[in-house]
Amino acid sequence: MDAKRPIFIIGSPRSGTSLLRLILTSHSQIVIPPECGFIVWLYPKYHNWVVMNASDEDLCDRFLVDLYACKKFETWALDKLQLKGLIISRQPSNYATLCALIYEAYAMSYSRSVKIWGDKNNYYINHLPTLNEIYPDAKFLHIVRDGRDVACSYREVMKQKSTSPYAPKFPVDIESIASEWFTNVSKADDYLSGLHRSRSWTVRYEDLVQQPKSIVSEICVWAGLDYEPQMLEFHDRNKREQLEPSLTMDWKKRTLDPISVMTVGRFRVLLDADELQRFNQIAKDALTKFGYME
Repeated sequence: MDAKRPIFIIGSPRSGTSLLRLILTSHSQIVIPPECGFIVWLYPKYHNWVVMNASDEDLCDRFLVDLYACKKFETWALDKLQLKGLIISRQPSNYATLCALIYEAYAMSYSRSVKIWGDKNNYYINHLPTLNEIYPDAKFLHIVRDGRDVACSYREVMKQKSTSPYAPKFPVDIESIASEWFTNVSKADDYLSGLHRSRSWTVRYEDLVQQPKSIVSEICVWAGLDYEPQMLEFHDRNKREQLEPSLTMDWKKRTLDPISVMTVGRFRVLLDADELQRFNQIAKDALTKFGYME
């Protein structure tokens, strides 16, 4: 597995990042676990990791305690003793390699040997420079969805009841949603536009669901892999292997279904004229840039 060139999937919440994760991790040569931001969270404490640290059992134990305390890491279901043994035997030489080894351990837990590992997290929008510092050869896959449909999704999720400790808390007033969406997509686009084209790719959710084979094939070429038809059967694999953890499934039930265009453009029905006008005023520049307004 190439430890130095992961693929990071980013996007504003409710924009299709989970869909992209499941599509890509259904490729035979890619593994992308459920989201957990430990790469960023543990960096300040362990960024000076060197090869000799892997032989220090006390340090390894402290690292694992911190790792397993990270929000959502329990959804990876990795055996702590086996992971410790892997770290000690493989002797990762730096923090980037140490983290990559954890993703390899996840792949191994599914009896998989892959070429590429990846990560998906909306949270990373605010930490792109840090990720780029840790992995200067990483690729970034940015998915953008019409913010007005995102507004509808926010409201839909907030109407659902969930006992999960990770249930999202989204704003429901149109101004807050518009401002958050505009800030997120603009921040990601501004940073990624400074990277070489080979390292950054932006895809629209609408194009993905309307032309899935074509768009996924393009992503595969960009990632240096051949397209595999089973990538679009991710929903069947999700049902069999529970790739999306039960703790997050309450608001991600659509990952059990095939790709659909049913939610594209529903803002035209669900948002009233005044809400549309206010959203458009706040987010006009980003809506225009990504082809949602003329």
